[in-house]
Amino acid sequence: MDNSSLKVLDNTSYTSVGHCIYCGATERLEREHILPFGLSETATLPEATCRDCARITGSFERAVLRGPFWPLRVLRDLKSCTKHRRAPRTLPLTLVRHGEEETIQVNLDDYPLLVDFPIFPPPAYLTQSAEYKSGILMSGIVSVLFGPSPDDVAKSYGAKQLKMTANYQHVAFARMIAKIACSFAVAEHAIYDLDGDPPVLPTILGKTDEIGRWVGTLTKPVETHPGHLHRIMVHYEQDKRLLIGEVQLFAESQTPSYGVILGNLKRKTVA
Repeated sequence: MDNSSLKVLDNTSYTSVGHCIYCGATERLEREHILPFGLSETATLPEATCRDCARITGSFERAVLRGPFWPLRVLRDLKSCTKHRRAPRTLPLTLVRHGEEETIQVNLDDYPLLVDFPIFPPPAYLTQSAEYKSGILMSGIVSVLFGPSPDDVAKSYGAKQLKMTANYQHVAFARMIAKIACSFAVAEHAIYDLDGDPPVLPTILGKTDEIGRWVGTLTKPVETHPGHLHRIMVHYEQDKRLLIGEVQLFAESQTPSYGVILGNLKRKTVA
């Protein structure tokens, strides 16, 4: 991908938008966090979402932030609308030792926290797959370790095996990725280079079930970016006349990057 922009967004307040970036409403507007506040992001778009759309986007963000990402948020002491100190600082861990299973509570600092990031096919819009109908397929996972290794923890408890349960919210996750990419493109004014509104907007709002048409995992090698908790970029694909957003959460670790088809570029757009 070419013509990219990478910025540190902490504490950035962009200029007021004056309408809801999802539905176009101009009344009862609120600020929009480009990345969810619960992921410790502070970059905002003033007057950029109406209350109805904020309820929708907040719903799928909470499904991820209070689901698979919750232990990591507590461990990293990321921002929260509620106090993390009210949340338990331990997690259940099932050990297999002496031929029997035993579940114990382990402090988060000592927990072998494996966070699963979904792997999706490329956006169906790019592949023009006739087989795509709706939704999004999770074709695999990448488990990223935060904390001590499972082998070391098992050894410390005299266990031969550990068992941990996964909490997948892959559709909500994909919608959250699309929302992040769209709001960043608005903030950077890249959205105004499109020939029309981003086609993913109805799916972000739950009006259509086509998230797999617009969102997918990028196939490029995984990169780490020290100093960037999260990474967002926009790419101008001039040969395809496409604007594509890229989102990598917890970019300082070996996490996958996701691409979002934001729409067709105007013919006269030169990035």
